[in-house]
Amino acid sequence: MDTASQLEDLMLRYGLRRRDVAQLLGKPLNSASGYSNSTIDRWLSGANPVPDIALELLELKLVGREGRPDPWKRLIKQPLAYRDQRELEADLAPVMDQIESGQLPRTPRTSRPLALQRAGYLLELIAHLGGPRFRPQRDRLIAEAARLRERITDRTEAEPLRAGERVGDETMDDLARKWGLTRGADIRRFRQLALTGRV
Repeated sequence: MDTASQLEDLMLRYGLRRRDVAQLLGKPLNSASGYSNSTIDRWLSGANPVPDIALELLELKLVGREGRPDPWKRLIKQPLAYRDQRELEADLAPVMDQIESGQLPRTPRTSRPLALQRAGYLLELIAHLGGPRFRPQRDRLIAEAARLRERITDRTEAEPLRAGERVGDETMDDLARKWGLTRGADIRRFRQLALTGRV
């Protein structure tokens, strides 16, 4: 398994920043007010592999620590693929609750094209098919998706919404095609989640 993806997944599950990882592993920051460590940067970029012992040490130090997951970042980055559709929906549900309350999720500026594709697709999907629950936020969702579209300057990545999902035929989801995804959401399950908050 890709150790860089394992590290990124741990960071997303526990709300860790690069500087947090450096401090937990006893590595010096780049400067007195630094936000990272050059070794951590190289690990996350894939330039150097993350040593297994470093992952094991980090996991040991996180035992008993309350997780602070960021479901939006997990949805759009997916460093480790979701096991199934229900696991993806478990992250999508709190994002929908957040949007319903008037807070749109924040997409990191450094996101790669595929993360922006997934983010834009999900925001537009909620805007168009989310029903009455999301009608007050519809215009903001569409505007944010358009803003993300402008940030996709590189070639889009032809991948499904759920990483690792096997795709056979071309998707019939027009919105997924618009965002360069080979497969989008399960629309029936999505509508139920939008309507009731659960599937």
